[in-house]
Amino acid sequence: MYNIVIADDEWLIREGLKHTVDWDEIGCSIVAEATDGEEALQLVMERRPDILITDIRMPGMDGLTLAAQARSQLPQLKVIFLTGFDDFSYAHQAIKLQASDFVLKPTNPDELMKVVARVCEQIGNSRDHAAALQNLHEQLEQGQVLILEKLLHDQMLGIADDISCRMLEEMLERIPLEADGFRVVLTEMDARWLSDESKVLLWDQVCAQMESRSLSTSIPFDESRIAFMMLNGSFNLIEHLRHIRTACEGKLELAFGVSLVHHKHKHIRTAFREASVALGNKRPGTEQAIREFGDIMQWTGQAALPNADNFRQIEAYIQSRYAEDISLSKLAALLHMSEAHFSRLFRKRVGTSFIDYVTHIRMEQAKQLLGLPDARINEVSVSVGYQDARYFSQIFRKYTGKTPTEFRNSRGYDK
Repeated sequence: MYNIVIADDEWLIREGLKHTVDWDEIGCSIVAEATDGEEALQLVMERRPDILITDIRMPGMDGLTLAAQARSQLPQLKVIFLTGFDDFSYAHQAIKLQASDFVLKPTNPDELMKVVARVCEQIGNSRDHAAALQNLHEQLEQGQVLILEKLLHDQMLGIADDISCRMLEEMLERIPLEADGFRVVLTEMDARWLSDESKVLLWDQVCAQMESRSLSTSIPFDESRIAFMMLNGSFNLIEHLRHIRTACEGKLELAFGVSLVHHKHKHIRTAFREASVALGNKRPGTEQAIREFGDIMQWTGQAALPNADNFRQIEAYIQSRYAEDISLSKLAALLHMSEAHFSRLFRKRVGTSFIDYVTHIRMEQAKQLLGLPDARINEVSVSVGYQDARYFSQIFRKYTGKTPTEFRNSRGYDK
């Protein structure tokens, strides 16, 4: 059964909600009712329901304030707002509060049943996700932690053989990847703090928080960079990262690179590459700590042009194919523009030239790869789109002030 609290200052509406809907039929139970927001908030804290059905406009504490305060304490609470035709401005605010749905007043019982049933299905799916994650973590506690960590590490780096791929698929088979998808988050701490014991302790706490919501154990790539696989839709990932970032503000410098959503085990490598690129996409003068792959506005700080969606597609195209021979003419053709017009629009939108942007993507990825102890310079050169390792070294030195060898030596590697 799913427990529901209702809040409305009108007695007739509350009675209608209780008696005109067959709650048993959809597996629900009204556990409490309130006449205003203050009373409702107290009941929500006491009864901890699955769903809150509340009028948007009530005297005293309105439904929006009620929802915000209730969800700050119960993040999994689903909120359904009752709203009139003249409440559009309120409804717009409710969308920002991640309302589960809206039902117009006067309430149609059939419509309300459909909405509540849909929300109950979402809750059921979340519970299934939680159960699957719990089962996976129990398996890991039984001695498979190192195995899964190794399998994911190799899959992300693209060095897993067929046997390893099959083993990984078997270990993750109970997780609904195809239905809901997953995202890879690459988490980075400023390496300068590795000698500070208190900072390292806080870093460990951050990793534990991330791991508790991930599909698996953490996957370390060096002391200051760790990757996590997160199930999409089971919770608000970006809000979770913001919460961690806020909690560490002033104590620890963190950055997160977040991949697109993927649905297949074989795409783990692609997701890791996207997270790596996103982590490296920090323009000078910006302080964006959470960087999502494929959203150019996340790190340029510029206002969107009318065709901003197309530019997000273009950025995703570049970031996923930077190792190929991508050209200005090919991208201009994708947008049905002349090269000259696309070049001008690109510079206006991004703030730099197309060539400089592609070089930025390639060099940031090269820095990430050169930071891995098993990566060789000639392999990195090819991986980021340069067949000539000597030319790659020239570009890298111009971009970073160091040759690839000097950069590797500064990280303590000598390959």
